[in-house]
Amino acid sequence: MSDGIIGANMVAHKILPGAKTILRISVGLSDTAKQRSKWINWHFAHGKNKRLTARHFGLSPNTIYKWLKRYNHRNLKSLDSYSTKPRRYRQSLLPFVTIQLIKQLRKDDMGLSKYKLAIILQRDYQIKLSPSTIGRILIKSGLINESQNIRSIKKRRRINYSIPRIRASKQMRYKYPGYLICVDTKHLIVFNRKYYQFNAIDCYSKIAYSKVYSKISSTNAADFINGLINFFPFSIESIQTDNGSEYLLHFHQELQKRNINHYFSRPQTPKDNPMIERFIQTTERELWMFDQEILPEVKYLNEKLTWWLGRYNNYRPHQSLHYLTPMAYFQSLHVKLSKEEVFIM
Repeated sequence: MSDGIIGANMVAHKILPGAKTILRISVGLSDTAKQRSKWINWHFAHGKNKRLTARHFGLSPNTIYKWLKRYNHRNLKSLDSYSTKPRRYRQSLLPFVTIQLIKQLRKDDMGLSKYKLAIILQRDYQIKLSPSTIGRILIKSGLINESQNIRSIKKRRRINYSIPRIRASKQMRYKYPGYLICVDTKHLIVFNRKYYQFNAIDCYSKIAYSKVYSKISSTNAADFINGLINFFPFSIESIQTDNGSEYLLHFHQELQKRNINHYFSRPQTPKDNPMIERFIQTTERELWMFDQEILPEVKYLNEKLTWWLGRYNNYRPHQSLHYLTPMAYFQSLHVKLSKEEVFIM
């Protein structure tokens, strides 16, 4: 400081400790300007050697010369980069009528891209323009931003569902058997014919049930619920589904009639139903992939599925259940609860 030369922050942080950081934040400099202020400070603190400063920061000497020449210690904004925006623009030679026509066509149909507009102009109005020229007109008129805003507003808009979309919490999966059953549908294609495999799994015991139908409808989904209730060895309190149409109307009415709570997963969020998604993959990899005698008949598919479900629930060990089968795990829970009741009595 004896030579009377000061850097961008040298006086401030000598008077007030910590003011160097405060100054850099308070002036609202860009990150590049803050970095350049470090170069300037280091330059003045180390003998004002420009080439030494350049070597220290891995820069060319010309860069240091440039910013030292531009630097003004009274205005740290001088370290910001200048705008590279052109001062003069080439004026469009398109007639005003053509520009208005392009705008009007776009406003009439906001889904038309610049490529489609180019085809329409040449086909209907004998005006030949490149898609890039049309794109520049749409950007300049603000019609591109307008369509993006409309799209974002529609995405944020909440839909008023006739059936309330109540979400199930993760804690509900680990209460007790029957507290939360996850249901989902797998599209099964056999010899170019599509069938629909309705699946259900108890989140706690992992006991699963499935049935194949030729059509996907809320009536078949309601029938699936009846089979599900008769299959599980415990009562069902809650069921979670996705937002498919098959889980509305008759399906929802059947749940209301039986006093079963209906929960919905979030749209396009398979992680809300991880157990049923994993079960569907298991049926695909362990059942349908290795069935060489598969027939495009609902009766055959259900017979095969019933046989495999018996294997899944009573024979196949599950890693998440400490290598017990779902039925064995449920029975161990039942025995444990019975012993606790005897102990309490």
